[in-house]
Amino acid sequence: MTHYVCKGGCGGVLDEIGICETDGCSNQYEMMEECDCTDGKHGMKSAESVVKDSNGAVLSDGDDVVLIKDLTLRGSSKTFKRGTKASKIKLTDNPEEVDCKLEGTAIVLRVEFLKKI
Repeated sequence: MTHYVCKGGCGGVLDEIGICETDGCSNQYEMMEECDCTDGKHGMKSAESVVKDSNGAVLSDGDDVVLIKDLTLRGSSKTFKRGTKASKIKLTDNPEEVDCKLEGTAIVLRVEFLKKI
């Protein structure tokens, strides 16, 4: 069955051709793309996709990681130094990002800046 999906990450689906009207979507007001999937995943990566750190080590919920470079927190003068440890990460829907706490600050980090310990 043909339907239309938003590729902006909001998960929008329509039965007829149209535009994405989801507030905050990166593709808001853009045309949705045709999809004729039968698995209901619309060509997206499955929830079981493998998440890997900068060295290719597989990450899972509860792992401990360290930063491989200094990162400045946007909108702040705070900088997290290379080697800062993040304990008990949580995987997100995006295989390129994890939730964690750095020095008491809850933050989402890209896995390309992390190394599993």
